[in-house]
Amino acid sequence: DVTGVQTGALPIYRTRAPWPPEYDPAFRGLAPLLARRACEIACERQRLAFLTERLNGLAPEEWSAVLIADPAFHSWPFGEWLIDESRRRLDDDLVRAGELARCAVAVAEALDPDGAYGAALVNDLRARAWAGLGEVRRRTSDLRGAGEAFANAEAWIARGTGDALEEVQILELKAVLVRDLDRAAEAHHLLDEVIAVYRQYRDFHLLGRAFIQKGRVHGRDNELERAIGWLRQGLGLLDPQRERCFGLSARHSLMLYLTESGRPREARFLLKASRPDFLHCGSPLLTLRMRWLEGKVYDALGFVAEAERALLDARQGFADLGVGFSAAAVSLDLAGLYAAQGRAAEMRSLAEEILPIFQSRDLHREAIAALIAFQQASRMETLSTQLRTEVRAGLDRVRQDPKLRFDPL
Repeated sequence: DVTGVQTGALPIYRTRAPWPPEYDPAFRGLAPLLARRACEIACERQRLAFLTERLNGLAPEEWSAVLIADPAFHSWPFGEWLIDESRRRLDDDLVRAGELARCAVAVAEALDPDGAYGAALVNDLRARAWAGLGEVRRRTSDLRGAGEAFANAEAWIARGTGDALEEVQILELKAVLVRDLDRAAEAHHLLDEVIAVYRQYRDFHLLGRAFIQKGRVHGRDNELERAIGWLRQGLGLLDPQRERCFGLSARHSLMLYLTESGRPREARFLLKASRPDFLHCGSPLLTLRMRWLEGKVYDALGFVAEAERALLDARQGFADLGVGFSAAAVSLDLAGLYAAQGRAAEMRSLAEEILPIFQSRDLHREAIAALIAFQQASRMETLSTQLRTEVRAGLDRVRQDPKLRFDPL
């Protein structure tokens, strides 16, 4: 409240506190408390570089025990750093991303809710840490574990600050998990909630990201034209400097769906235009997916030798990185190539190695049946035209299985 007292030509103003006088003692004590809390937070941020250096000096198997036992690591900035670093490693080192995510959960759970940040903010950080761990588990195909992590994230965020952006970024990650669980309607519903909030906050990059996730849900359901439309809208909104790997993976998804929808020439044009960005900025896994996509495009265009070379490169690269399921999935495309050429020996070799891998991943029965038929047929030294056609059709059905699509996000 402001009152004016007229003295001469100019008014002199004095302020009156906007609270009853009896509250003055409480507010006088608040200033030192806020100053002390601000000092504590500033000191924690100054120690961050020291803590990260200490962590990097430990063997990864020692991380969890040390972080839980040593209170020096129980700080908000360090927990936030662990979450961000885990997210940054998702595209190039899932093992390290997982280690960091587990440490982030341990640190967030160890924070004192009565400390400098308060319970609500601590709960937000715990929710973010659990969501990060859920995303790592999803990418490593531990869908059950991912679901448990997201359940914890939602429990903590319900007791947090109520920040809408915090909540919907967890919902966005959960929607991707729900997509992988083949619950498309639920995934679309979650993403519609996310889009509404991003629109409200006018963050066009995040809005573009949500559009891309909508496109991937449609792609998983083989609604390829809808997928292409959402992806193109999303790519037009992304800020390429904010999440470079995500933008590249979105372009990869667009080119994949163009190829699968019978438009390989468009995909090839975009692939040639995108190649420098993939080679310069893409993670090793994303660069291998680009090479795999090149094989698919060449095969669709009838360039058999180029397709085989690209698929062999991708297959070997995935194997070198220890990503056995991706290597086996590339083998399916190679098998289709060999089936069309009647190369029974190569087909037999591929069949013997890929069926056990796919059986361990809980594909639906039709897909497994097609693979078994392929394995039995490939044991023959020669294949009739009719049998070759049937095997190729079976392989095509397997390749259309949504679980064999590899969109990193």
